[in-house]
Amino acid sequence: MPTPGHTNTFDKKTLKTMKNSTKIAVTRILTALVTLIIILSASSKLAFVPQLVEIFSKIGLLSYLNILGITELMFLALFIWKKTRKLGLLLLTGYFGGAMAVEISHGTFFIAPATILTLIWITAYLHDEKMFISENKEVTKTVIL
Repeated sequence: MPTPGHTNTFDKKTLKTMKNSTKIAVTRILTALVTLIIILSASSKLAFVPQLVEIFSKIGLLSYLNILGITELMFLALFIWKKTRKLGLLLLTGYFGGAMAVEISHGTFFIAPATILTLIWITAYLHDEKMFISENKEVTKTVIL
């Protein structure tokens, strides 16, 4: 029980600051994780790692390995840079969504691109939750004449 005149060390402002600092830490950790995963994926493609060469040969995409690695790095750069984060999110979503479609169509396990995409979306939300909320509050109707 606090004594008279003594302020509680865990007031609302302190708790909010703690929550914000925790959010910042989690956001930075997830951003670093997503960055590391995509850089490793892209560099593996650019280095023609034997396991990837075998997989991409089977699905007929071996000739695109360099292009896919460079594309991953470009999309990641757009996602990391604050001013182009929305575009980067859109492009990474398309890229990893396409990766899932290719994996499903060839009967392989699609959990890896799905997990990466989930981490990307969580990271984007933590960076800016307003990104997922429409700014246009007014509903417009299109009239066909």
